Amino acid sequence: MQKKIEASASRISLAMVGTRQHILVEGASRRNAAELSGRTANNRMVSFAGAPRLVGQFVDVTITAAMAHSLRGKVRVAA
Repeated sequence: MQKKIEASASRISLAMVGTRQHILVEGASRRNAAELSGRTANNRMVSFAGAPRLVGQFVDVTITAAMAHSLRGKVRVAA
């Protein structure tokens, strides 16, 4: 059962690559203190480069990669 759950989660994460997500920035990434992390609307963790002033705010992030238990992204700059 656990393998089916992990496979399903992996498919969902892979489908998110290339999409724009509205992220609530929670703070520094656990793996890299120089990066930020936050959650998508479907509760996926996303790590990305960004200024500490973004903590506590919503930002738009383009998902660039799906990792085993999280996503990588890039903050979208408003035009």
